[in-house]
Amino acid sequence: MSGSQTISHEELQMWLLDRIAFYLDRPVENIDPAVELARYGVDSVYAISIISDIEDHLQVEVDVAEARRRETVAALTDYLLDLVA
Repeated sequence: MSGSQTISHEELQMWLLDRIAFYLDRPVENIDPAVELARYGVDSVYAISIISDIEDHLQVEVDVAEARRRETVAALTDYLLDLVA
């Protein structure tokens, strides 16, 4: 994704949900963007993998500590949209 392209909140959130579902090996429909990721078993290993995917996808550098403070997909989506804005 280049800097000239914009991504909507919905598009980014769906992409994130898809990546998280992939790592957790569960259907994307079973992941609620408002539920804390820790409740789904997202640990630091998963988080680093997901952040790496985010950096590749959005072509931005993500502060891991900042990203980890966002405990839900919805909050993480908001943080990432601010990064690419």
